[in-house]
Amino acid sequence: MDSRVRERRRLVNRERGSRRAGLIFVCVLAVVAVALFLWLRSSSVFAVEEITAPVTHHVTEQQIAEAVAASRGVSLLKVSTRAIEDSLVGLPYVRSIHVYRKFPNGLEIRMEEYEPVARVQSADGKAWLVADDGRLLEKMGPAAASVLPLIVSATQFQARAGDIIPQSALAALPAAELLQTADVSAGLPKVDRITVSAAGSLVVDLEGGTQLRLGEPTDLKQKMMVAAGLIQKYLRDGKTLEYVDASAAERVAVKAK
Repeated sequence: MDSRVRERRRLVNRERGSRRAGLIFVCVLAVVAVALFLWLRSSSVFAVEEITAPVTHHVTEQQIAEAVAASRGVSLLKVSTRAIEDSLVGLPYVRSIHVYRKFPNGLEIRMEEYEPVARVQSADGKAWLVADDGRLLEKMGPAAASVLPLIVSATQFQARAGDIIPQSALAALPAAELLQTADVSAGLPKVDRITVSAAGSLVVDLEGGTQLRLGEPTDLKQKMMVAAGLIQKYLRDGKTLEYVDASAAERVAVKAK
């Protein structure tokens, strides 16, 4: 047999042996890694001992503690952060929630809460706090007072914490938020309520009996600024108004009492 052929075969066999040895090494390494992971997962090396959470205004410490109770003492490799998130995201005031593993022994909770921007009246006449996206947060008690505008919609609805209010009432939320801004509220008397008709037209009832008719919920800031300027002028002159019709911002109608 030619020496060059023998040498080639020898090199091929060596390469095969090297590949086989490498494959065996990788397999052994994978088995060791899996075994190590399973051991760490079941051991107390990464057991949860410390849980950090933000200071919250509406979500209570007890609610957070109940959501993470099952995770204490459990390995971080075994804890389900999704389960903790799911248990908290269902709370009415939770806008967003993320739970992170903090090795070696911690969990970190990052949470954003909803803030109420208005009140809405449900079918039973009760007032509920509502967030900027229309999410019902909680029912107000009979003795509770609020400076937030009250939205009363012609579309009746049954209220439950976490639900979204009907579209007609939802369309009034931008008006409620604008009425609380300094440049609008400074020129208007106190707001008693915002009424939404079945067709979606908005009417703001002001303290003293004046109505601010806004029509469809478009160009709201312009309408309110024009109306606020007129109302201020009439009040300075000692006059009272029955209504200011700003349904069309370029053609505002006023009726004095």
